[in-house]
Order: sequence, then structure tokens, then C-alpha cells
Amino acid sequence: MSWLTDPALVRIWDVLRERLEARGLRAEGRVVLTGLSREERHAVSVLVGRPVITSRLAVDLAVLDAALADRSEVGGLRAVLEDVTGSALQDRPALKAQRVADRAAPFTLARSLLAPAPWVEEWLEGVRRSGVLPRTSDPTAAVRHAAATLCRLPVAMSRTELATAVAGDAHALDDGTAAAALVLRALAAQAGEPVPTSTLERRALWERFGVRVDLVSTTCLTLGLRATDRGGAAARLALAADAGDPVHLTPWDLRRCDLAVPGAVLVCENPRVLEAAAERHGGRVAVVCTSGQPALVVLDVLRALAGAELRYHGDFDWPGVAIANRLVAEAGVVPWRMGVAEYLDALGPARLPLAGVAVEPVWDAELGAAMRHHGVAVHEEAVLEDLLAAVG
Repeated sequence: MSWLTDPALVRIWDVLRERLEARGLRAEGRVVLTGLSREERHAVSVLVGRPVITSRLAVDLAVLDAALADRSEVGGLRAVLEDVTGSALQDRPALKAQRVADRAAPFTLARSLLAPAPWVEEWLEGVRRSGVLPRTSDPTAAVRHAAATLCRLPVAMSRTELATAVAGDAHALDDGTAAAALVLRALAAQAGEPVPTSTLERRALWERFGVRVDLVSTTCLTLGLRATDRGGAAARLALAADAGDPVHLTPWDLRRCDLAVPGAVLVCENPRVLEAAAERHGGRVAVVCTSGQPALVVLDVLRALAGAELRYHGDFDWPGVAIANRLVAEAGVVPWRMGVAEYLDALGPARLPLAGVAVEPVWDAELGAAMRHHGVAVHEEAVLEDLLAAVG
């Protein structure tokens, strides 16, 4: 009908459309039209069916809706607005509620798939703050794959194998994917650590939970090891042992040689200890260095040497005790020269404060008590001469 398309009603229709969209498409309540021009007053008079003589008019939307349904031959207020403006009205409250529900759905899904644990809520709050999910095309799939991964960990498996198992895609957990970012945030929450930001930190966190990223990028520093076969890795080990040179072993190497098992192996925490052993004894002693917290390849080397006496020595500090505890549990090492007597003998005038959270040594409760009492850390380098003499 021509009176509905009067150009003087354009602003009026915009006001009415804004009101209906903001109120969930309900034609109820009153809208006050202000600043009406002469042309607008004339057009609105036809619309509401009564004279409008001032620049201000209060319109009862329910009355207008009924009047339009009766007179417009189009329908009520909503139908008329869609017809004259050329597009469907949007239920903004419903859309907002749907967006809120959509944002909450992945978090609800994660809680349903994972067993309750203190770290879960911490993880989800971190994910919420990070904005990881809004940046991915399918947040639900990313959460489902991450949760499936977390339910399997720890597991001795390559990352590509794990990704294939949980998502059917060997690259689903690659760096840069939303699922990988979610998993790493969860593992950091479980470990009580900051979210890893570098490639090395991410690899180390994967490996702590048994997942090997690849076969060539991580190594185990060794000295004096040999192999029983004649392959390329075995030849390289033999040359290094004969020359007294340290050598780095990768998981790739371990798949291609069988390590010979010596009678005893010194397992140290710090590379300087292995370096000093090479300088003093050459390849006549077998040494494996964890280089701090052991990577999976270090554990693989130690397990390949099962049958040897794996004598472990590390730092007398809380991280050192934690490493020793882990190696006792996972690789069968025997703490060596790491009792309370050796700790007390190593205390000197130069006192390095013992910082961090105390960790109980599983092999010597008296050592833990002495460390707490003195509050002093002793690093391997401080007792280096005694260690070299003992292994010679």
C-alpha cells in the first residue's frame, strides 16, 4: 500500500525496527517519536489513524501492531517492517544468548569429557582469557580432540601417532593448531607451570608426558657408550668411545643400534660433569647426562642400558631431588654419593641458598631433613673432583 512506502516514514520505520530488534521482536510497550517534521507528522497520522499536530508522539506498539494487521494487507508490525525495509528483523537478545551459549559450549564439553580435577578449571579459565577458541573455525572439534588427547596422557607415543588416534589426522596436534595449544595449556596447568612459549619449551612439555615430537630434534649427551651391532650409529659410537669424545644420541640413533650394557654407568645431571669425565678418563668410563630434567630420549637410553648399575648423581637442590626421584621411578637408577653424609661433607663456607618448594628424596629421608635444616644447595660442580676420583 502506498502510505506504507511514503518516504517521510523512512526514519520512523528505522526507529520502530531498532525497538523491535532490541526487544526480541515483541510489539509491546511504547516508543516516543521526537523531532517530527511536517511531512513526518502527516505520514504518521495516516499510519496511526489519527491527527498528529506536534513534533512529539508516543506510539503504543501493541495498538500499532493490531492496526497494521488489520489495514496493511501485509501483516502486523514485524511483517510490515520487513516488507518496507527489505530485510528480516534480527532477534538481538536471542542472538546474544546464542553467542553466549556457543562460547560456553566448548567449556561445557571439556568438563563432560574430563574427570574432575583442580587443574581443569584453571586450564579452562586460562583458555577463556587467551582467546584461543574464538580464533579457530571449529572450537568444539578442537576441544574434543584436546580432551581425547588429555585422557590418553601420559603415553609413550609419537605426536603424529597420537594425533591420528584421537582425530584421524596426523597433523591435528602440530604446533599452531588450536588442539595443540589447548593440550599444552592443560599440561602446563597440571604441572603447575607457565604456558610454554618457545618451541623448546613446548617440546619439553610434550615429552614430559611421554609424547615424542620427532626422532631427531632431541638428544642425549653420552660418553663411552658402545653398540653390539655394526650399523652406522654403532660405528659412530665406537669412534667416539675410542677417542674419548662425547656424543649425542637421538631417538633415530636408538632405533638403529643396540647399546652394549657396561657394568656401571655414571648418570649425571650437568653437562660439565660429563665433559670433565671425558677430559680425565676419556671413553674408559660410561656416562649419560640428563642435562637437567631428562627428555624422553634420555630415559630411552637409560632403559636401553638396563642391566648396568646406573649410578645417578645430581645437584643437592630441590629440582635436583625431583629429577633423581623421577629417574629412580622411571629408569631404575640408584642415587650414588647422594646421601646425607655426602651432602653434609659438601657444605662449605660459600653457601648457596636452597630455594623453591621442598621435595622429599625417596632414597634418603635424612637427606631431605638435612637440606631443610641447613637451607643450602650444593651443585654437582662443587664436588666434581670427588666424583671424578670415585669413577676413575
